Amino acid sequence: MYDDDVRIRPAKPEEAEILSDLAWKSKAYWDYPADVMNSFRSLLTLEQDFIEDHPAYLLEHEESGEIAGFYALEKRNRKWWLRHLWVLPEEIGTGLGGKLFLHACEIAETVGAEELYILSDPNAAEFYRHMGAEEIGEEKAPDKPERLLPVLRIKL
Repeated sequence: MYDDDVRIRPAKPEEAEILSDLAWKSKAYWDYPADVMNSFRSLLTLEQDFIEDHPAYLLEHEESGEIAGFYALEKRNRKWWLRHLWVLPEEIGTGLGGKLFLHACEIAETVGAEELYILSDPNAAEFYRHMGAEEIGEEKAPDKPERLLPVLRIKL
């Protein structure tokens, strides 16, 4: 687990392309076929205005400045949602995802959220349960309506 060699800071709009690439690499960790990965492209692409308009934070290594992960929050229908949480594949299992998730919960609290909702990739649901979220249902995937995704919630 990392302690002192990483920092979390607000993402900058001009980092949208870097963060989109990171999300793509992280999603590919789960060995989805190429056609399925291509269907995720719009969901994994961040635009500069999204970063300007939403709480978005990244985690970087202090010495190298390498961005190792990020998250973004979004308020929809009076609920706060974890819209993105991605770490580089080589960082999965190191504790950085947990560090980002806890930071996301803290930021959600500062903007007035009492709960944080997560529409999760099925492969990541166990991570969120481990972090204290409870599964509360399923929703159709925005990219493929025949695909059901777990919906989780954590009370802040």
